[in-house]
Order: sequence, then structure tokens, then C-alpha cells
Amino acid sequence: MTNEDWAEIVETSDEWITTKTGMKKRRIADPGVSTSDLAVEACKIAIDDSGLEASDIDMIILATSSPDVPLSSTAGIVQDKLGCTNCAAFDINAVCAGWVHALDVGSRYVGTPGYDNVLVVGSEIYSRILNWEDRATCVLFGDGAGAAVISKVEEGRGILGSWLMSDGSGSSVIEIPAGGVRTPITSEGFVEGMQYFHMDGRAVWDFAIEAFPQAVREVLRRVGRTLDEVDLIIPHQANVNIIEAGMENLGLPMSKTFTNLQKYGNTAGASVPLALREAIDEGLVGPGSLVVTAAFGGGLAWGANAIVL
Repeated sequence: MTNEDWAEIVETSDEWITTKTGMKKRRIADPGVSTSDLAVEACKIAIDDSGLEASDIDMIILATSSPDVPLSSTAGIVQDKLGCTNCAAFDINAVCAGWVHALDVGSRYVGTPGYDNVLVVGSEIYSRILNWEDRATCVLFGDGAGAAVISKVEEGRGILGSWLMSDGSGSSVIEIPAGGVRTPITSEGFVEGMQYFHMDGRAVWDFAIEAFPQAVREVLRRVGRTLDEVDLIIPHQANVNIIEAGMENLGLPMSKTFTNLQKYGNTAGASVPLALREAIDEGLVGPGSLVVTAAFGGGLAWGANAIVL
């Protein structure tokens, strides 16, 4: 779905969207396609690339803030669709920072008894939770999924460490106000649009331009590495202006990062694995490369992983 397509729905323009976000188009899931469906497709690719079979997966961790249903877990649905037997499965909801959190959790299981291969997936269909009449949010997001299998590797490779942080005082900055037990959905709630995604754009900007570089610095400090050693930073694909501000804060050129938001928009918890996969496919990083994945989002939650591919 292009910026021009959105200009026919709400009062906006290609120039406005591009200038404010860097986005040019985004993918919208077909009717009837669910978050678990996108996750399954991403998982199949990851499993195939790993040389494993679905039966080899010991755990599935799904990062999503747009689950198939409020209860039970979408990860369980993915497990069933993949045919992964004898496998644990659960969701993590850290919104746009979800995959970074899921990768950290998964890495702590790998190598412990019974957990040799952990499938970490981020999958989102934000097109179903957006108010398509709110131009401040509806043009920002796309649907998508990305996944990786993490297994034990030789010393010096893999996930070196993570740094995660949360500030619950900002929970209302990014939220869907209704639909939980605090505010059940009612006819009045539907009229007020409380079932849709809400975001305080200015507050998000102020948070993100500080959280992104902080997460990068903190994870590198934790694992004893420096910015000079980093081959590529993969940030959450929220907004190109946020990424540029964060890279400037770090004192690094944009050539040290990767963006694909111009093609997919903000895919929330799926953005980091999607970007990491494309960076690898484009040959920007490979075996031995030090990559930092960093994300920030609702919660407020933010964090980063340091990875040697």
C-alpha cells in the first residue's frame, strides 16, 4: 500500500509521509490472514535455513502486540500450524521492542537441558488495530513477520548479551485503551474509537531518540565491546528521522545502520528480524560480523542485543 493510496483515504500526501517518516509503502495482510499465519510463513523460512525440521524445535517464542485472539497464546497456534510436537510455546508483548526481548529470553534457554533449538518470531498485523481515519497513525504501520532459530554455537559467536529496560509510567503513550479487563469494549467504546491503537507522537519522539542510542551503548558496555567494533546496527524501523537522530547521537554515519521502512513501514515487533534478514541477504553482514539489534516501543520498553553472526 503506497503513500498515494493513503492520500485517497485520509488527508495526507506522499510528500508529507516521506518527509515525516521516510516511508513510501507498506504491506497489508489479506482478509482472513492472521498474525499466526504470517508467523508460520516466517518460521518455515527460518527452520529451512537452519537445516532443521519442525520436530527439532524445542521452544517457540512469539513477539506480538496484535495477537490472533486475546486468549490463548498466538505462539500455541503457530506451534500447531507448524506441527512442532513436544515444544513449549508462549507470547511476549513488549510491542515494538518485543523481538529484542524474545531473543534475549530464547538465548537464555539454549543449551539448557531440553532446549537445543529455540524459534524466535515477531509477527504483527497492525492494519486491523488501526483507526484508518487517523492520519497521525494509520499511515505509519505495515503488516509482516520475521523469525530466527537460535541454537548453541562455538565460543565467541551468537548472542553475546542483551540489555533491556522498561518505564511503566509511560504506558499510556502507546496503547489500545479498550479491550482488556480495565476497560472492556462496550458500544460506547466503539463509538469513541477506544478499540484502536493510540499514540502520543511527540512523547514517542522524545522517548525514542534517547532510548535507541542508550540501548546500543548499554548493551556494548555489558558485553565489553565498543562502537568502533560494530559492523552494523539494526534498529526498530519506526521512523527514519528517529534513526538518523539516534545515529547522530552515537556519532555514527547512516552507513553503519540499515533501513527498510521505506518498503514495509513500521511493522512493530516484526521490524528488527525483517531488517536483519534483509541486511544479511544484501551482504552487508555475514559470519563473524558484530551486529547490534535495538528496539523501542510501547510499555515503554526498549533494549538491544549484541550478536556475532
